[in-house]
Amino acid sequence: MEGSREYEQATDMELVFGLIQHIEKPCEDLEGNNIRDFYIREAERILNTIQNPDARSMLEEIINKYKT
Repeated sequence: MEGSREYEQATDMELVFGLIQHIEKPCEDLEGNNIRDFYIREAERILNTIQNPDARSMLEEIINKYKT
């Protein structure tokens, strides 16, 4: 279709690297509050959908490292 964009779906590894970046260095407000817990919940939610075993393992390690 003319004028439409097609987007490629992110690979498991790309998705995991993006989540890891947000979990390890989450944005903070002026008081130091961050949304790391949100990204951990999202990572846990998608964990079983990740087919690449290396990507899944990396994400599990980060979740375990930062989960409170």
